Amino acid sequence: MRNDDPSEFHRNPQKLRGLRLKIEESPPWVSRRKVKNLARVDGYPVTMLLLDRQIAPEESTRYTRYVRRLETPQAVQEAGRIEFDFDPARQILLIHAISIFRDGELTNHARLDEIDVIQRERDLDQGIYSGSMTALVLLKDLRTGDIVDVESSLISDDEIFPDHYWFTENLEHPLPVGRQYFSWLSLKHDLFKVSTPEDDGHTIYTEEETEWGLRKNWMRESTPALDLPPLLPLGFNPFKNISITSFESWGQVAREISRLWAKTETPGQKLRKELAKIQKAHPGSKIELIEALVAFVRDNIRYQGVEVGRLGLVPEDLKTIWKRRFGDCKEKTSLLCWLLRESGFDAQPALVSVTLRGKISERPPAPIFDHVVVYLRHDEQDYWIDPTIISQRGSLSNWNSLPFQKALLISNQTEEFIEIKEAPPGQDFIRVSESYRFDGNDASITVRQEFHGAEADGIRGVLDSNGRSDIQRVFCETVKKTRAEAELTTDLEVSDDPANNIVVLGGEFSAANALRPNPQTGRMICEFIPYSVIEKIHGIDNSNRSFPLGLNHPTEVFHDIELDHPDAKGAVVPKTIINNEFLEFEAGTKNEDALPTLFYHYRSKAPEVPVKDLHRYRLNLDQIGAVISLVFETNPGRDSKSKPTRQRRNWDEDELENYHPPRPTQPTKSAGFGPSIPVWLFVVGGIVIVKVIILILQYVARA
Repeated sequence: MRNDDPSEFHRNPQKLRGLRLKIEESPPWVSRRKVKNLARVDGYPVTMLLLDRQIAPEESTRYTRYVRRLETPQAVQEAGRIEFDFDPARQILLIHAISIFRDGELTNHARLDEIDVIQRERDLDQGIYSGSMTALVLLKDLRTGDIVDVESSLISDDEIFPDHYWFTENLEHPLPVGRQYFSWLSLKHDLFKVSTPEDDGHTIYTEEETEWGLRKNWMRESTPALDLPPLLPLGFNPFKNISITSFESWGQVAREISRLWAKTETPGQKLRKELAKIQKAHPGSKIELIEALVAFVRDNIRYQGVEVGRLGLVPEDLKTIWKRRFGDCKEKTSLLCWLLRESGFDAQPALVSVTLRGKISERPPAPIFDHVVVYLRHDEQDYWIDPTIISQRGSLSNWNSLPFQKALLISNQTEEFIEIKEAPPGQDFIRVSESYRFDGNDASITVRQEFHGAEADGIRGVLDSNGRSDIQRVFCETVKKTRAEAELTTDLEVSDDPANNIVVLGGEFSAANALRPNPQTGRMICEFIPYSVIEKIHGIDNSNRSFPLGLNHPTEVFHDIELDHPDAKGAVVPKTIINNEFLEFEAGTKNEDALPTLFYHYRSKAPEVPVKDLHRYRLNLDQIGAVISLVFETNPGRDSKSKPTRQRRNWDEDELENYHPPRPTQPTKSAGFGPSIPVWLFVVGGIVIVKVIILILQYVARA
């Protein structure tokens, strides 16, 4: 049992030294491993000679040793900082050795007085205070070719799950590894479920009896680096791994957490009075009452994540939350669930994963969640509410989805995950409309961008956080990526319709010399590209990819381009329709005999493309590339039979290789347990249509 005060350590981190941070010999149960030499592999700045992890759950201790050889000056620069992250509220950090092997001599640099303890809150700008600390050692006189050997242990004295332990160890890495060990030492192996990869002939398994129990060992030698392609699906672990857990099922995880949450529902009289006011103000409509309760929590409880302890898993009691008027995702969810249940609705907290999404159900059962939301069952319909999204508007009818795919209800009756259905088509989307009017070679362009549903929530959040000027800058940069000569001639127009949850941005641009000479024909040409569609589609090279391709999902976008020019009649994008289990794409031309309007529609339908279907996806890209742009060519004398032409757009053309449609970025908060991981799109490779870096402004968890 702990008797020291964690808050004192946070006020003065150096007091951790000697109490929660110690220099000690490695535990007596640790098996000493031999280091195997490994020749350098070209292209890798570091060679990992040894990775050794040994875990003794009865000792609540995890031992780690890694030995690496520094092959380049840059590796020396980065390896000079040895960092150990730990949470003093639940962990004791033991540093056993920090040694440098050079010219046959081994020198240990682990000295308590040379270790700085810093409190580096990596997610403080996102409203998350985790209480984690970093023990920092700066190595002196480090050189290329040195071998750095680091040994440490973490002892957990967390009281939340004292009878449980879980861990996952990757057996493959992005660096070449000479020798890797993973050991599980226990007197009660029957309490743990072990998941191992299929026998590939490279992993050697052994057992040995010790006075501390049976030691199960897995060992691999001379493991090559695993080169990973870009655009892996969110939550996909490409490395072979061993997973161990003491939980028998996901139902047991839910019941254990439900037991912890049951102790927190003490609302107090002040909160009950607030609830009575809301109920009195909405006597006739249950839907209006639900929406009012959601708005009450959203607007009155400031998001602030204070997550000291394992995963920050247990919320404060309701009385405390209301008194201090802030909380993270689990606390805002706990409060909203109580308000809904007290008003007669069926509401439960639901655990989800921002980082793993639906793939969390493929992992061995354990409390590995990083977010919690509200599941509401009303009039035989399922609703999903994230009370940390303060920019969310609209009505209950549109709160039918969140992007996490699967959820585990915190309930004694829970046995398995339930599915979070996707939003129906046409609910959460972006619509871009452009109208070109030509005066000679110059053009004036009217641009309108509409954000609907979850997309509106995202852009509204950016407006509230960064302001109109930042949105205007991004709005201009987006247009200029495909029309470099365009200049905004009006102030950005912004309108917000909270009831229908639509945000509209608009503006007028001038584009001098939008029509340019075609050196081959002497006529003037102008190319039109639907940038909002391009930025959503992931390109892919033709290599023999062995991993699935992650898609930007869920996403839906419409883009129309109207051409007002005397010679535009007949400018046609051929009717093209693609509709399969991965994507839906449509392109064509409306009103082609008067003012032609090029139209494009793209919607993702799955989060990833399996390896077996990558060839078909490449064919889809070829079809899209054939119609993704139109090169309009004028007829100066109007006596030629020439027609506006359509140009096939290949995915590797140089002029689009550096295309980066910008999007507003917004600090995102993982609502409750830790930092969220923003969904970045990387469109890269030899034959890609774009290289995109974009932060999806949707229902990413905010706590």
